[in-house]
Amino acid sequence: MKKDVKVSVIIPVYNVEKYLPKCLDSMVNQTLKDIEIIVVNDGSPDNSEKIIKEYLKKDKRIIYLKKENGGQGSARNLGIKKAKGEFLCFVDSDDYIELNMLELLYDKAINEESDIVISNYNKVIGNNKQECSFFDTLGQNNIESYILNMGSPWGKIIRKDIITNNNLFFPEGIIYEDYAVVPLYALFANKISYVDIPLYNYLIREGSTMTQKFNEKFYDIISATDYLYKRLEEYGFPYYQEYEYFIIKNIFREAYIRLLPYPNGTKVLDKINIWAKGHIPNWYKNKYFKKENFKSRLFTYLIYKRQYKLLSLIHKIKKVLK
Repeated sequence: MKKDVKVSVIIPVYNVEKYLPKCLDSMVNQTLKDIEIIVVNDGSPDNSEKIIKEYLKKDKRIIYLKKENGGQGSARNLGIKKAKGEFLCFVDSDDYIELNMLELLYDKAINEESDIVISNYNKVIGNNKQECSFFDTLGQNNIESYILNMGSPWGKIIRKDIITNNNLFFPEGIIYEDYAVVPLYALFANKISYVDIPLYNYLIREGSTMTQKFNEKFYDIISATDYLYKRLEEYGFPYYQEYEYFIIKNIFREAYIRLLPYPNGTKVLDKINIWAKGHIPNWYKNKYFKKENFKSRLFTYLIYKRQYKLLSLIHKIKKVLK
């Protein structure tokens, strides 16, 4: 008799031949055996398909899907539609997970009757690992904390019905698609649990920001935020303070850090400021923002006031003083 699938792992693949074997090794050797591993080839032009087919011979739990290139959102959506698991786990194909991750998270979900279970993670830079937590605000187990801190789909398991029953598929054709829907999962979770162990390994590719050219797709951060905002409007904007603060952190500050090194990055930041003035004009009154330290609040104000040259100068001085 065929066992039920407890967790469906969804891995979008594009141009990762160097990292894919380590990722797949961490999947096929999981201590939780009742899983399926859905590998979605998003039109990858390298040798990724060859690697996937080698693993197909080794493990019958691997499901191989191939499609034209459409981005991570479309690849994940295809995986979600094919998944048979009770829970979903998203893993990026250049990352890898600890061998007991799925077992620990699934057992936690069953024992605590949770719809989402989150672990800590490691930032992997070369041979070094730095343990990190998603939660830098409030506690770990409440809905508010999830909203304030959670923009990434990886590092957790999510009950599949949360996504499929509420049409929380990723917007396709844009980047930053995770910002658009991952924070919304909390609205439909009866309980969120936390495992205080680093179980997901997130690879940091050094120098990638500085070596890439400016991409018009960076404007998609505004489209993703607008998508999130409109969905919240449909629901009557529950947890307004929490969602507004999520936007403040991930749009003002995170976008600034990511985009300023690019020659045309300030053009995107200008568009972000226009969006903010039209949608969250009183963001500086947010109760969570007001609790931040003076440096963080000043930093955010300077971004909002488009003081990019001053901020660049401050960063240069800080680097010299280190």
